[in-house]
Amino acid sequence: MDYRAIAVAVVVGFSLLVSGCAVTQVQVDTLADFHQSRPKSILIVPVVNKSIDVMASTSVLTTLPRQLAEKGYYVFPVNTVKALLEFEGLTDPQEVHNIPPADLAALFHSDAMLYVTIHRWTSKYVVLATKTEVDFEYRLVAADGTLLWAERENLSYSPQSDSSGNPLTDLLVMALESAVERAAPNYLPLTREANTNVFWNMHRPFPPGPYAPNYVTYYQMVAPAKLD
Repeated sequence: MDYRAIAVAVVVGFSLLVSGCAVTQVQVDTLADFHQSRPKSILIVPVVNKSIDVMASTSVLTTLPRQLAEKGYYVFPVNTVKALLEFEGLTDPQEVHNIPPADLAALFHSDAMLYVTIHRWTSKYVVLATKTEVDFEYRLVAADGTLLWAERENLSYSPQSDSSGNPLTDLLVMALESAVERAAPNYLPLTREANTNVFWNMHRPFPPGPYAPNYVTYYQMVAPAKLD
């Protein structure tokens, strides 16, 4: 047996493994533009609603400021933003989304804008069951138009009841719960869950803002030379 050849093969294999890991490590930072920009303030742009529920955009808009504030960012008051945009004649959210980011940033002196689009906000009744669904798209854009971060979250909810052991009773309970869900869909809990999933995801983390306790620690790890 040629032990020398085996040893060479092991060394070469290990070298390739290490180099592969190094390349992977370099490619991991998909938030390089975010880390370079490091926004301090975020303007939440009026939500574009592609569903048929006219209240969907308002419901989603009201759940966003707390999430971003808890991440350590200054968030412009959404009611003030809405009023100022309407004063400027901008009442259609899609029209606001089409405005160049630099113009919005100049109007509010914001570092970045959060754009949210509702793709689905529905409640469907199917054979004694009601399924409520939400589908949101999120984009954070810097003042210069650079896309800093983007996510999309699709969630659904169907009422689930425990079995009583009596099939007829269970059937009646299912029908009642389904009717209640259909009459008053569970949108807000789903919306809050969607926001939590995208802003607090451990696998695809949304970076902390300057007012977060872990801000310095985070940027010391991802971009130590650029931390001021």
